[in-house]
Amino acid sequence: MATGPITTTTAAKYIAEKWTRKIEKPFYKSLYFADKVLRRDELVSDSGNKINIPFLSTFSARDKAAGTAVTYDNETETEIELTINKHKYLAFIIDDIVKVQTHYAVAEAYRGAQTEAVTRAMDYDLASLHASAGTNVAGGATTDDADMLSIVLALDLADVPQTERSGVFGAKVMNDLLNVNKYNTYDNTGKAGTATRSDNMIANVYNIDMFMSNNVVDDSTNTHNLVFHKSAVSLAVQLKPTYKMEDSVDYIGIKSVLHTIYGLAVERSAAFVDLERNS
Repeated sequence: MATGPITTTTAAKYIAEKWTRKIEKPFYKSLYFADKVLRRDELVSDSGNKINIPFLSTFSARDKAAGTAVTYDNETETEIELTINKHKYLAFIIDDIVKVQTHYAVAEAYRGAQTEAVTRAMDYDLASLHASAGTNVAGGATTDDADMLSIVLALDLADVPQTERSGVFGAKVMNDLLNVNKYNTYDNTGKAGTATRSDNMIANVYNIDMFMSNNVVDDSTNTHNLVFHKSAVSLAVQLKPTYKMEDSVDYIGIKSVLHTIYGLAVERSAAFVDLERNS
């Protein structure tokens, strides 16, 4: 017979383990791109795999000379093609035994994960269009106000409207800019200090609505933070995120998939700026 005190080791069988009543989810990345670009969903809602977007040329007025006929302009017009070629999904099979034996809302938790993963993939595809930006601004190791002014100048030189300009920046860039007073004053944020507004906009500086998201592209050399006019990029969602579910006899469970079909394209590269900051 063993001697000595009763410890948590010897009495381990009597000590209960507790589990929370709720499944916790990870912190998901903020997603903004799909809400800030031009949407063309209605054009492909019934069918089709390509959208053709015609563009009118820019013309200049001519001087009229007395006694001479006018000159008739006839430019060959161009188009932008938006191909519906993205099909993203996330699928699970949940065994019936899990549904029977757990008291957690497992199916609901995984549906939330499917929604997040599919919408994040769409958002990241939009962020990945940075290679088609008309202007690249090198932010170096620390982004500063001069970099933002370079972005504004590029947009202004391209006659980009002052309205509907947005910027989506990674955490490091936002941290750099929040060290500059104008990016966190009441006039620019709507709240005292650096508090985020109710619409999740960090600030509006130089007519740019600024948002922070870590879903910008990081290629291990640079993060690609994007500033753009709404009409610079188009997104056409042909099939919004949709669930398909069925009973599986093979697995004795429920098959569940969430999928979406869409396409995207840069329409106006001059209205699309890539701010590159060292990773």
